[in-house]
Amino acid sequence: MSTNNKPTSQPPRVADRLLNWLVAPHLREDLLGDLHEVYARQLQEVGPGPARRFYWRQTLTYLRPSIIKRKPTDQHPADYPLPFLLSPAMIRNYVKIAWRNLTHAKSFSLINGFGLTLGLACALLIFVVVSHETSYDLHHKNADRIYRVETVNMGNSEAHAGTYTEMTAVLRNEVPEIDRVAPVYRTSGQSIAVPQEGKFFKEPVAFADNDLFKLLDYEWVSGDANTALTRPNQVVLTESHAQKLFGTMDVLGKTVLLGDDHNLSVTGVLKDHPATTNFPFDVLVSLPTLKRISPDYDTHGWGGFGDNYQVYTLLRQGIRPEQLANRFRAIQVKYQQDPETIKNQHFELNPLSQLHYGYNFSGRQANQKLLTILSLIGAFVLLIACINFINLTTAKALRRAKEVGIRKAVGSTRLTLIYQFITEAGLLTFIATLLALLLARTMLPAAANMMGLPLKTRDLFSWPVGTFVTLLFIMTTLLAGTYPAFRLSGMSPIWALKNNKLPRVAGSITFRQSLVVVQFTVSMILISSTLFINRQLSLFKNADLGFNKNAVITVGLPNNDPGKLQTLRSQLIGSPQIKDVSFSFNSPSAESNWMQGIQYRKSTQPVEIRTQMKMVDAHFLTTYGIQLIAGEAFREGDTLPKLIANEVFLKRMGIDKPEKAIGQLVYFGDSQESAPIIGVVKTFHVNSLHQGIDPTLLQVVPKHYYQAGIRLAAENASAETLNATIATIESIWKATFPNKVFSYEFLDETLARAYHNETRTAQLIETATLVAILIACLGLFGLATFSAESRTKEIGVRKVLGASVASIVGLLSGDFLKPVLAAILIAAPIAWYGISEWLKTFEYKINVEWWVFGLAGLLAVGIALLTVSFQSIRAALMNPVKSLRTE
Repeated sequence: MSTNNKPTSQPPRVADRLLNWLVAPHLREDLLGDLHEVYARQLQEVGPGPARRFYWRQTLTYLRPSIIKRKPTDQHPADYPLPFLLSPAMIRNYVKIAWRNLTHAKSFSLINGFGLTLGLACALLIFVVVSHETSYDLHHKNADRIYRVETVNMGNSEAHAGTYTEMTAVLRNEVPEIDRVAPVYRTSGQSIAVPQEGKFFKEPVAFADNDLFKLLDYEWVSGDANTALTRPNQVVLTESHAQKLFGTMDVLGKTVLLGDDHNLSVTGVLKDHPATTNFPFDVLVSLPTLKRISPDYDTHGWGGFGDNYQVYTLLRQGIRPEQLANRFRAIQVKYQQDPETIKNQHFELNPLSQLHYGYNFSGRQANQKLLTILSLIGAFVLLIACINFINLTTAKALRRAKEVGIRKAVGSTRLTLIYQFITEAGLLTFIATLLALLLARTMLPAAANMMGLPLKTRDLFSWPVGTFVTLLFIMTTLLAGTYPAFRLSGMSPIWALKNNKLPRVAGSITFRQSLVVVQFTVSMILISSTLFINRQLSLFKNADLGFNKNAVITVGLPNNDPGKLQTLRSQLIGSPQIKDVSFSFNSPSAESNWMQGIQYRKSTQPVEIRTQMKMVDAHFLTTYGIQLIAGEAFREGDTLPKLIANEVFLKRMGIDKPEKAIGQLVYFGDSQESAPIIGVVKTFHVNSLHQGIDPTLLQVVPKHYYQAGIRLAAENASAETLNATIATIESIWKATFPNKVFSYEFLDETLARAYHNETRTAQLIETATLVAILIACLGLFGLATFSAESRTKEIGVRKVLGASVASIVGLLSGDFLKPVLAAILIAAPIAWYGISEWLKTFEYKINVEWWVFGLAGLLAVGIALLTVSFQSIRAALMNPVKSLRTE
């Protein structure tokens, strides 16, 4: 046991060596003794890992002038000299020489600095984006104890953000491990007005109770968190919305009109939420109010749920979500009772930190894979920039062999030379870092727009970014400067003075070529990814969804009064610009869906089918172009419950022919309420192409009409005609619903939003591909320069002996095709694996075909040839007399 603990009982050796070297001798003994004592105590209290990390932190804090400075004495003024490499004179000399070399070789400095600036700017922008996306809701005090209850379909492992309305009371009364339970119900758009002020808006509205304020940390401008959402008809506003509605912050007790006839009293004002929150509730209404506005919102019991109703919990200290698995299983058995539901469904707790990666109330979802891809792109682009630096520095070093030889001859050690070359790398990196900050500031709006993020300039100049930039500067300096420093400082002074160039030691060319292999491997992967992602996006755009998404405008309905809806439809249909109108719960394919348990009692053992319900009218099929393949459609004025099923539902029922389904009864949950199937429609996509098609039933339920779908008469109308049509729709809509906000969307644009992550991925990778190729070409240009300069005499001899320009160009260019071809062979399987894994996230996807990799390879080879041909042709055209006089 003692043997195993022995290595960790000692402080880190590297840290001790660093302190022994840097700390002034008159302080060394006391400082190290105190530090070792603290380490021993930390070892006992927190263990070896934290103790070693503490030791390193303390070591770094001692790297300051007051600790490093030597103490002279009268008798021995030089007893404690400052370390030679850290003396001010040497540092000034390093910087001076570095600056002289940078300004002397302006083209080298410009190309090298440009590559580094691009790489650093990319890494910096990506860090800002990733930091923003991973910081959602971390400002809440109890963020690590807050979880959302999610309903998981065990068949496809799909997690739904919503759960049953009955869950709130059960968790509050029967689960002591949970400290708080906060239900939230959110509607996508409600009419909010202050009629006396002439203010009318359409806003997302959230319904909650006071437990939400005890779960999450809100800053109050006015009002009482304990009573603000206790009774019906209470509302809490954010300060910006209070200003928007009333033009003042003094709004307590004032009245807001919700919908047509629900007057709400303002009981509180909150400070505006930070941008990094998944709870951007500007209008919070008391949950008891929801019961009055929509009496049947919670009547489904354990029979159905939607993503709009979510339950958040605060676990007690020390409780882990895994400990509640048996609790949730017991709740299912006790309340759901249906064996099929219990078998196919379970509940999970999803931590607050992960909500941003799934369905949430912020309206946008981050993608963990995209953030991982982003981080890798940043790392690879920076790596390419560093490789570019190494290649160009090596090429330039041909002219510095004599300088190295002279320095060694007059007494310079290898260590001082290493410091000199790393200082040069550091100076160039420092300049590139400053330029990268300016470039990143310029490009930040474009990056924010591409990612759909509310990024501001202040996000670029924050403490985390400052720390990252400092670490990036140190890492880049060491990464880019180490190889050239060791390579140049290792030359023999006699050899350097005699030959004035770098020796071709075994493996040196192979190493530089391997750097090009790395560069073009990354470039090849990015090119292949771009081609495949664009092909997948093309599939999304052109896929047959089973309905016609073109020339359809969707408009939210402020209420579903039958008389007003009939008036609206009649007036819209009367316009020659409009072909058809339908009212429904949502469009054929939508993000927010209504799932319900449906039973098909074919035998004594009923079959439970988790089904997506579409609340539609008699014109839904014709408006959206959905094909009826058996039975009949709904008719105007139908009052008895009837259903139309899709083919997937029939398959789950075990029915092979659509005609056999006509007249079959299905039951809603485990109740005796049933309805017959009167028709069957050809399968259409009810979800995005990320997912499969759910079993779906269509039913006429007028009280659940929240959206109007308006099919235009012309699919390819001009912009002028479209504007006139929209103006006509708006005038009719406002005549039917005065003092209500009119807002519309084109259905095809709404559906395209489901693929924003993929579109952003494509844009990011396209941008990264251009940057990576540009930097890689600079590196290849550097290697071509090195090859041409080191083979100047050889080229002259070949020309004297009769070699043609074409043969010399082929000779020089051929050397660079080998690493590029090697990069293609390495990159192809890596890209194939990555693309295959990415495509697994889609139910409907393209095939991974070999010709795409071939096209990417041809592009890489073409780019490489274009890059090196300039130097190859220039070297081949050089006068052989001048070539033979060099070296």
